[in-house]
Amino acid sequence: MKKIIYLLMTLFIFSCTTEDDFIENQESILSKNEISTKNSNTVSLVKAWTSSGSYRGYTSYSRKFTVKVTDLSFDKNVSIYHQKVDGSWEEIPLAYSFDIDDQNEIWTGEYNHGGYGVSRVYADQFVVKYEVNGNTYWDNNSGNNYEMSSNAGYFFADVSANVSVDTDYDSLFYTSYYDQNSLNITVDVRNLAPNKEVGVVYTTDGWQTQGYFQLDFRRYWFNGPSFYIQSPNQFDVERWSGGIMIDKSANMVEYVVVYKVNGQEYWDNNYGKNHTVSKQVYN
Repeated sequence: MKKIIYLLMTLFIFSCTTEDDFIENQESILSKNEISTKNSNTVSLVKAWTSSGSYRGYTSYSRKFTVKVTDLSFDKNVSIYHQKVDGSWEEIPLAYSFDIDDQNEIWTGEYNHGGYGVSRVYADQFVVKYEVNGNTYWDNNSGNNYEMSSNAGYFFADVSANVSVDTDYDSLFYTSYYDQNSLNITVDVRNLAPNKEVGVVYTTDGWQTQGYFQLDFRRYWFNGPSFYIQSPNQFDVERWSGGIMIDKSANMVEYVVVYKVNGQEYWDNNYGKNHTVSKQVYN
């Protein structure tokens, strides 16, 4: 067990619904026997991200999803069932990421579309689909479907989730100017109060020693010269980021994030596994 105590992770408690709460006009898309009732923990959206950007005529669209499922069998399919701009629905497949414990798994996936003169493919609404053992389970946001515009940033589907690392933007690389490694972390937090602190606890030696540095609030997150995500966004989620110089001999950093607000501490320790980032080598 890692030598870092006091790491607490808020429990994910999700709400799912039965077949009668599925998408509007569901019978024109799926027959009733394709939709199974389920318990509240079978499949749950953890978080989702949307963004778009444009530069000199090149336009890009991005969506990414994190989903938790109960491990009912080895063979399974997990996907995002997403509405398209033309009104039809299409699946975006997700891939297994890791086990939370011996009963639950995390699945992730993303959609990226870009080019000159390209148009938006997906509309705002989506639900989560989980096929296993001949049954189909859904998380449809209690019958309301999930809904995110093309440039929303992060949405935390779990009301108890208050902090989450965006590992797409963590990095560790050598900088010759300082003759040191640069460690950079990006985090999203729920805006629970104006006064808060977001920081990173890290180690380069398996927690024999550890360091700490604070992150800075990002008022805007740019996806290109013409597109940006305002912080906090429409879901009241803020983006924080920052970095620190560490010894150039470090090839890997293990870290967790702490969010201090209203006299409370919230942690993202990757379900007890901690986050890791390896040094990027540029030739």
